Amino acid sequence: MVIRKKTIIIYGKEVRVPTFDTKIIPGKEIESYTLDKLSEEEEIEKKLQGAIEEIRIAKTKYKNVVKNISYFYEIGKILQFVDKKDYFRKQRGKIWQRMAGDLAPDLFESTREPKRHAEFMYLLAKIPKQFIKKASWDQWYEIMKFKKIYQKLELLRRILQECKTVGAGPSLRERIKFFLDKTESL
Repeated sequence: MVIRKKTIIIYGKEVRVPTFDTKIIPGKEIESYTLDKLSEEEEIEKKLQGAIEEIRIAKTKYKNVVKNISYFYEIGKILQFVDKKDYFRKQRGKIWQRMAGDLAPDLFESTREPKRHAEFMYLLAKIPKQFIKKASWDQWYEIMKFKKIYQKLELLRRILQECKTVGAGPSLRERIKFFLDKTESL
């Protein structure tokens, strides 16, 4: 997939262009593996470009998207496209970097950690919708640091109950770790 921008000189001008991870080296025989990889990378690029357009449209529905849990959830639903194919799933981190870091950081509301915000959106959308309003954005940000938490609904219910009395940050993180340890020891 396109993973970085490279500066090249065309007619004496510096131009930044996207480069693919898979390379074709002149003079070497092109293997079918290389062609398959290029095809996959091209498919990923088309899919993420389409997802960015969907996100742009979705963003117009919201006046304020900063720490807006509904916006993050809706965008996360769009980002679920990576689950459709195995090679998308394997490239998930690079896809997030490409989308949130290179192509459309304005859609992901993060300048410091664009890849992390995209991953947060993606994981948040795996939570049943009826749970989303039961915690603040900051609390969800802490909860989703435990990547497989969406698979443990009973544990998630307990954590959301705790969110009523515990704020976000280290105190919530410690409570989640406590519940995880308690659950795993059963």
